[in-house]
Amino acid sequence: MAITAERPRLDPPNILWFFGGLTAAAAGNAVVSRVHPSARGLWILLAALAFLAVFAVLAAALLRAGWTVPGGVLAAMAVTFVVPAAIGVLRLVGFWRDEAGLAPLREYEGPLVLVALATAAAGLAAFRLVRFPFVLAVVAAAVLACGQLLLPVLVSRPDAADRATWSLLVGAALVAVGVALDRSRARRVAFWWHVLGLLTIAAGLAYHAFRHASWGWALILVAGLAFLAFAVVLRRATWGLFGVAGFFAAAAHYLDSWFGTLGTAFALAAFGLGLVALGIGARRAVDA
Repeated sequence: MAITAERPRLDPPNILWFFGGLTAAAAGNAVVSRVHPSARGLWILLAALAFLAVFAVLAAALLRAGWTVPGGVLAAMAVTFVVPAAIGVLRLVGFWRDEAGLAPLREYEGPLVLVALATAAAGLAAFRLVRFPFVLAVVAAAVLACGQLLLPVLVSRPDAADRATWSLLVGAALVAVGVALDRSRARRVAFWWHVLGLLTIAAGLAYHAFRHASWGWALILVAGLAFLAFAVVLRRATWGLFGVAGFFAAAAHYLDSWFGTLGTAFALAAFGLGLVALGIGARRAVDA
């Protein structure tokens, strides 16, 4: 019996499909990582291609049978095996250093950039074939990794603060892609660009908040308010979630500093009711 195509949603079958696919891919990549790098990486390449082929065939079979979500998940997971496959190719051609010599957080590593680019390209090709938005989560993650790997080109031996600041820019670039896709009426396609972009921005803001409490928390407070405003404009719940989280964390920090434990509890109660009122106002603005 043919299965009607459906979109992902939060129910038991979807949870099993996504968790199962992610677990299988993680286990497969763990197996490939244990393959001996002899023969200039040939065995790594062959093992990675074998896993990629298995996942791709299973994905194609499920999609052909009408199982859109599990087939799309396995297609996305097949792309993850491009990483070890690309490493195997680079070993074969002699353009790879042993892991002990890699220092991607401090120095520019061209081979790793090529791996990230190959993964992003493979993900885009897979998405063009299956049109399943979760595949773009892998693409966005590869672009994010590539962006971080390029920082040593601009900053000599960057430290954690440099990486946190750079994360704000990389995250903003990912979000910009999401906004552009939204404007092109491709909202489902834009989802993962928003999610990973906002996560990257949140990580950069969190570092500065804990490292530079004098202005870091103020920056998170302003960013939270900005995210909430954009959530209404873009009609994106993702922005609202990050906005509430940032605004609440900063507000709790300042309230604890001003009022102490008991006063903070009362203040947070009032703050929560204020969020309810803000939600009513946002709904009216959207429906107007």
